[in-house]
Amino acid sequence: MLPETVATMNSAEIQFDLKVFTLDCVKRAAYRVTGGSSVDIAIEGGLAKCVLHFSKPISGEQADRAIEALRLEVLDQDLRRVVAEETASVRNAVLALAFSKSGLKSVD
Repeated sequence: MLPETVATMNSAEIQFDLKVFTLDCVKRAAYRVTGGSSVDIAIEGGLAKCVLHFSKPISGEQADRAIEALRLEVLDQDLRRVVAEETASVRNAVLALAFSKSGLKSVD
């Protein structure tokens, strides 16, 4: 029986449609998943092309997991952005009330 060989990879690629996700969300997500890799981001025809460069060769299965982690993190960052936008007025009102009762005086 021959030993099983495992193909290794140094990089993997995924693209995100910038009509669906903002570039900021893609950047934030890339930063969050850079544990064992670095990420290059390029804009091509309305897509954010992300290339993950792994610090050491990994299996195709590990590369798939890294891509899935980035995909999920982009979705998470996008949902965080939506929630922040939807709750901005309430958050600002709460902060304004808190600071109005803080006793801080402005320096004129």
